[in-house]
Amino acid sequence: MPENQAQAGAGRAGLSFTIYRWAPLALLVALFLYRGFCLTVIPIVAPSLLDEWNIAARDLAGPLALIAIGAALGGVVGGFLGDAWGRRLPLLAFVLLQGVTIFLIAFIQGLPALYVLAFVNGVCLGGVLPIGMALMTELTAPARRGLIVSVAILSGPLGLGACSLAAGYITPRFGWEMLFLIGGGIAAGLLIILAIFLPESPGFLAKFPGRAEERAKLLQRVGLTGEEDEKPAEQGKGEGQAKPGMLQSAAKLLRENMGSTLGLWALFFIMYLLGAAIFSWLPVVFDSLDLGEAFASQSIFYWTIGSMIATPLSGWAIGRLGVYRVGLLFGAGMILSLGTVVAVLAGTPTGQIMMLLLPLAGFTVAGQVTSLYTLAAQTYPSAVRAAGIGLADAAGRLGGIASAYAGVYAFEMGGAQGFFIGVFALAAAGCVLLALLWIGHLRQEREAAAAA
Repeated sequence: MPENQAQAGAGRAGLSFTIYRWAPLALLVALFLYRGFCLTVIPIVAPSLLDEWNIAARDLAGPLALIAIGAALGGVVGGFLGDAWGRRLPLLAFVLLQGVTIFLIAFIQGLPALYVLAFVNGVCLGGVLPIGMALMTELTAPARRGLIVSVAILSGPLGLGACSLAAGYITPRFGWEMLFLIGGGIAAGLLIILAIFLPESPGFLAKFPGRAEERAKLLQRVGLTGEEDEKPAEQGKGEGQAKPGMLQSAAKLLRENMGSTLGLWALFFIMYLLGAAIFSWLPVVFDSLDLGEAFASQSIFYWTIGSMIATPLSGWAIGRLGVYRVGLLFGAGMILSLGTVVAVLAGTPTGQIMMLLLPLAGFTVAGQVTSLYTLAAQTYPSAVRAAGIGLADAAGRLGGIASAYAGVYAFEMGGAQGFFIGVFALAAAGCVLLALLWIGHLRQEREAAAAA
């Protein structure tokens, strides 16, 4: 009997250890799922807003652009707050603000209020990302960080797709307002759970000698040794001093290798422009085809199915075939799948055909986008890699902002087919640009080999 009791106690201890180790990560994954919901909920209800408010599609370009602008600003603000005040408190503040914002959208009556709330929503979307990603890595052993980060990346599209799927059921029956009321309620529940169970970063706790015991208990619970954030104060100081130097080195790199650097920035701009146009205007585009309000709301869900499959597959293939080959394979797939969509739209499309084509197009686009960050990491040397990737991503965000206007103008000028012709042209331009970058890379390799 005592032996059985000891085994039972050991089992409970093991279960408790497992819960403490994985619960914070599960909560952060749930947060990224909710972030995906908040990212796409306004575009998804756009057809309902156009009808109820009697406005043109271009009138929503401003709010959608403000989401992207707010996200860019929120990322900077969130990163600063996360380093200065720890991960936990700013993260909770952003969740609270985002929940209130989403809830209030259910009660607005026109565009002026939507402008304000869309911008605040964007700030929260941007603020959550760097803090949440930092905390996920700091609560994970180095050997598992790649897997955990990939799960976080996939959580956004999954939340986005879930929102699209739910909207197809909720909006026709209860109105678009109900989607935002539910979103506010989800934030309230998530905030309570996060406040109770989400720990602080071990690295941040290490800055305070008086919290050494708290840090030691946290490290034991999550199964870390403490070596992952050893000497955090010195590391932080070093990183702070290195930032100006990295920017100067990036400028030097631009001068010395302007072609490939500008080409990479242009590729980020094009692919962000393409992706953001899809996620911002796809429900409006399909609403114009009279395929049903439910299908229009769920169109992003069908696109996201392919995206979620392609993201890990592309990363796996890059390690075996190389980033340029994989990027061009997915690029060729983009041209083929989007060209097929354009051809189908020239006739009389049906929901069944589009349910097949949208996941295929989403698969190819996501695979191409996944290759971009690996390409950026390979393009820039270690000393300027972070600055180089950040500058490339900033160029992409400019494309995301431009998509709020470019997408609606393409739609108004050519309807659904005109919209996808524009998307097809972007895919073709991105594929050609990647091929040119590969040619330049091969030439540099030959020159280096000849010099050796």
